[in-house]
Formats: sequence, structure tokens, C-alpha cells
Amino acid sequence: MRTSPAATRDTIRMTIPALLPYVRLPRVAIAGLATRSGFSYDEVEDLRLAVGEVCQVLLDGADRTGNLTIDFTVTRGVMRVDVAITGPVGGLEGIGELAQQILAATVGPVEVDDDGRHISFTMTAADDD
Repeated sequence: MRTSPAATRDTIRMTIPALLPYVRLPRVAIAGLATRSGFSYDEVEDLRLAVGEVCQVLLDGADRTGNLTIDFTVTRGVMRVDVAITGPVGGLEGIGELAQQILAATVGPVEVDDDGRHISFTMTAADDD
């Protein structure tokens, strides 16, 4: 029996206003997707924290005009998250030291592109065998 590509990899795109109150939506979405993909409870919490932190970094602590676009690419046991902002990004000069520490502790290295307007990371679930 063959498995279709859609059954092994999904990409979900979420676009939200670049407003602080909406940052909770990608956190809720990633929790459901990661649980479905085989991540442990602790890993799901790490992913929730990381996506929220990335959104906060891109918003630079304030409401912005434009949108945040979050792409979740899900494969069994692997989650790739790409977050980009449209519109002005305020005084963003990169990821601050505290945010770097939080992201390093939760999901490891992150990629920053497009003059700090796009941040992505990938997390692989630990084997629990």
C-alpha cells in the first residue's frame, strides 16, 4: 500500500494581523499540529514558546501594520516553522540576547533572513524508544 505525499507532509499557512493579541493563535495552532505529529508534551510546549517568541521578536514588542505569515511544515516527527512580517518592523535590529537564549533552549538554532523580517526554525521530535 502506498502512502500519498499529503499523508506524510502537510504545510499549513496562517496569516494574522501584526498585532500582539493575535500571537496566541499560532501558539494554539502549533500545539495541535505538533501533537498530531508525534511530539511529546514537553516538545509541544517548547514549540509553543518558540513560535510565540519569534512572533514577539518580529513585532518588536508593539502592534504593527501589516501581517504575520506563519508557515508550519509538518512531517511525522519534524516541524519546520517560517514566520515573516509584512509592513514596517519598528526598531528591530535582530534577535535580542534573551530571545536567542529562549530559542536556543527550546528549538535550537534559528535562521534570520530578509533583514530580520523572516525567522525560521526546525525541530525534530526525540525518539522515545
